[in-house]
Amino acid sequence: MTSHAWKILALAVVAIAGLGGFAAAGGHSSPSTKPTANWGLYSAEPWHSITTSFARRGLPNSVRVVTGTKLATGQPFALIEARSNNGQTCFAAARGVTLGRTICAITKPLIVFYARDTCAGCSPGGPPTIIHTVLALVRGDVTVTMISHGHESGVGVVPAGTGSAFNSSFVRADRLRARDASGRILASISPPA
Repeated sequence: MTSHAWKILALAVVAIAGLGGFAAAGGHSSPSTKPTANWGLYSAEPWHSITTSFARRGLPNSVRVVTGTKLATGQPFALIEARSNNGQTCFAAARGVTLGRTICAITKPLIVFYARDTCAGCSPGGPPTIIHTVLALVRGDVTVTMISHGHESGVGVVPAGTGSAFNSSFVRADRLRARDASGRILASISPPA
């Protein structure tokens, strides 16, 4: 047998073994896990309080965290989505179990929510750095970049209704920019002082 034939045979054996493993896994390429609606940011009682608050606002369905994090204090800071009985998707930022205003249409290019926070890892050996944790809703026709230390880079977003959302942290010099498809800047936002 030629070396070329051996290579083809070896590739065939690898492909068959791979397909066998795929079939043995039940047709899944990796273990699938379903994330919880509260992202693990809330225990049962506080999450019940959140869903009850949304129900009182006429949004009893599909309540879920779109994006969020825990602040240095351990308090959840999250952008939460819920749907009305007629299917309208709305959002509210939550600090702990306190919901902010309800937003049912993302009309501005970028809607930003801030929470003053600290970052111990940002100043090793020194006192924690004051930062702002940011949650944002992004209109569907907009892309967002962050400028940090003079460098501009894209922001990873997740789907949120007809737009998208993200969370990040800001230090004093950082800035967010929202652009339309032609690259025109629609909004340029810095954190509060």
